[in-house]
Amino acid sequence: MGYLPLANILHHKLRSVLSALGIGIGICMLVTLSGLARGSLAEVADRWESVDADLIAYPDIWGENITTLAGVALSDRYAAKISETGGEAVENVVPVFLWQMKLAGQDHMVAGVDPRDWEVLTGGRGIERGRLFDPQGRFSAWIQQRLGGDVENSDEVIDITPAELADPDHCGLELVIDSRLAAAGSYAVGDTVTAANHEWKIVGVTPVGGMARAYIPRRCAQFLFGGADITKSTLMFIKLTAPADPAGAIPKLRTAGLQMAPLSQYRRMLEQKFAVMFRYVDAVNAITLIVAFLFIMITLHTMVLQRQRDIAILRSCGASNGFILRQVLTESAMLTAGGAFIGVAGSFGAAWAIEAARPLLTVSITFEWIVIAMAAGAVGALISGLYPGWEATRVDMVEALAWE
Repeated sequence: MGYLPLANILHHKLRSVLSALGIGIGICMLVTLSGLARGSLAEVADRWESVDADLIAYPDIWGENITTLAGVALSDRYAAKISETGGEAVENVVPVFLWQMKLAGQDHMVAGVDPRDWEVLTGGRGIERGRLFDPQGRFSAWIQQRLGGDVENSDEVIDITPAELADPDHCGLELVIDSRLAAAGSYAVGDTVTAANHEWKIVGVTPVGGMARAYIPRRCAQFLFGGADITKSTLMFIKLTAPADPAGAIPKLRTAGLQMAPLSQYRRMLEQKFAVMFRYVDAVNAITLIVAFLFIMITLHTMVLQRQRDIAILRSCGASNGFILRQVLTESAMLTAGGAFIGVAGSFGAAWAIEAARPLLTVSITFEWIVIAMAAGAVGALISGLYPGWEATRVDMVEALAWE
């Protein structure tokens, strides 16, 4: 049954190639755009889930979504309060100051963390090149001594110059980045980069997979981006004593002004935050596929008009309407199958090109979306071939055979 459709495809090579390319472009866009949108967010969620903690504590004014939380938000006093309330059930509380900085041409959420808590945020990852920032905690001790007094309740403005912050004896303006950011920006240990209006020295490179792509001393982040207030952070990670029950621990640890969520819910929060983007991407993909299948429909419609005499001869030889309809649908399926192969193969090439051009983006080509693309292709092939096939069954045999 496939001989006649295949012969027609091979007879009209250019038309067939263009039709298959139309489908291929649509399927390539479906797989690639979905892989880019979902892959990049999944990569962020994976990095957050690598944190060696069970709960996230954050201000209750942020509701249920903390994916864009940054800057001054939570008093460091909550750390001691959580530890006191939880008792032996709480193993560790880690305050973190988050701030956006532009590195390698892209905005990144940079984590300010104390050196002693470094491995919590990186999931136990060490330093593969260079060293950790402020390794002896000299900057933290210096900035607290320099500010002095009750900083939280003082109106005194302390003027500390960038030169003092960058003094090698203080180790303040130091930066540790992951290897992917280092490759994207061609950064090396010892380089100086400008970000957030300050000059930072890259002192170490860590393996990929930690919570952030860049890390700085928490006290430095608090002073620079928190209005010189070194008593407040952005959020806190809570590690429970094994065996941990995050959901059961939340009611016991929650206090006024404080909200908590299991770290495992961060992925869901991220997906909810960017749900509109997913809908937009899916809408673009749907429109692209509709246009591609309309192109197939027009191609098959033109084929039916051009081959009315051939169809009439088939009918005169005893071909039924079902046979003729199957020939048109088979040709549509063959063109779509070729386009699907081109699209899936092209999506891997597009993913490679995107990640080569923008090394910090992640395109995840998953089996799930390949199946979705193939299913969309199968449905589109059926729909786009139905009308031309129906039209072919209505060819007037006598009139068509009378044409010269």
